Amino acid sequence: MFSPRFRIEHYAGNFPLWLAPDQVRVITLNDDEALINYAKPIVAELRANMVRVDADYSATPFKAKISNAEQLRIHTMLVIGGRDMEAGQVSVRLHHGGPQGAKPKAEVVAEILAAIKERRA
Repeated sequence: MFSPRFRIEHYAGNFPLWLAPDQVRVITLNDDEALINYAKPIVAELRANMVRVDADYSATPFKAKISNAEQLRIHTMLVIGGRDMEAGQVSVRLHHGGPQGAKPKAEVVAEILAAIKERRA
């Protein structure tokens, strides 16, 4: 077995999803109440499945929210805007992977849970 120190050095702080201290951050484009109400059940579902998830519903500019999440090395960011909400989707963004496109929210949650369970990199 590898020691915790070895893992930290090996990943240089950029941990895979299953090992990351902060696995997912849900980010709304702004502090619009409709977006927040759309995002909260996603956060609740992830938390109910023991995913380490945080949310940023603030009025902070969107680029600053993404930059902050990147600096904190959040593995997966779920970005929610008006178009996402209307389509029943979320836009997925990975740390060092960039935008992955919009997907149905149920599919995204299932993919996150499967990746954690299978310990995918």
